[in-house]
Amino acid sequence: MKQARMLWLIVFMHISAPFVSGWGYEGHRRINYIASFQLKGDLGRFLSKHAELLKLYGPVPDYIKGIDRNGYHHHFIDADYYDTFPFDNIPRQRPDFYQKYGDEIIKKMGDAPWYIEKLCDRIIYLMKNNRFEEALFNMGELGHYIADLHQPLHVIKNYNGKETGNEGVHFRWEIRLIDEYVRRIDPIGEIEKVKDPISYAFKIVKESFSYHQEILLADTKARALLTSDQAKQLRSYDILNFEKPYLDILYSETRDLLYDRLGRAPIRLASLWKYCWEQAGSPVLP
Repeated sequence: MKQARMLWLIVFMHISAPFVSGWGYEGHRRINYIASFQLKGDLGRFLSKHAELLKLYGPVPDYIKGIDRNGYHHHFIDADYYDTFPFDNIPRQRPDFYQKYGDEIIKKMGDAPWYIEKLCDRIIYLMKNNRFEEALFNMGELGHYIADLHQPLHVIKNYNGKETGNEGVHFRWEIRLIDEYVRRIDPIGEIEKVKDPISYAFKIVKESFSYHQEILLADTKARALLTSDQAKQLRSYDILNFEKPYLDILYSETRDLLYDRLGRAPIRLASLWKYCWEQAGSPVLP
């Protein structure tokens, strides 16, 4: 049954691929693929051997989200809704977090760190039981959510700029910039020791949050080139025939940030894969 589900997803993804891009498709694939070559030893050999499969699984959560909205809130956390920076008053234990905010609020404001923890627990369980084919699927999924947390607009309430006159910035920054400008992603940083997935996820959340204003300010500067009507059209998910000068400025103002977030994601993902394998007892890999 699981194999049939995976096969169906793969077929669906290939059919749908031309209509999806950026962090939602190509960006996630590239991050997973790069992460597959960041470790050494037995785990490194296992990952590199399955790099194409891990790349394929990277966009899966977005396709699932498209047909089942119940998992939508796993892709983000509006951290500044739950608390003020540095978010130390957000409970780290899942039961405490849900007790404090409740299911209804969490489904609106997101729970990405706890879903990352859940996926890690699943991967550890599967590896302990030598179910490596299934583990690979969840490892690919994990990459998606780690990449999402590296996107600064995935950790704030004002995720699409509506509150600050930047409505439409989300799609333009995370998808259109990658489509137009990003030809290569270089990994940034060293493999890190993960104490636990929640703490690690919040490290990324805090880091991403500290950069969100840079994106909004760049968007404000870029959309000053546009007429009022053109600026309104940025809210759409269309490729606009007048957007190139706007994108040029958005890219030039945030280029370093864009490559930083894309480059750090594979290292953090590989670090979590290593954590899961070690927590499973470093089993012999096929």
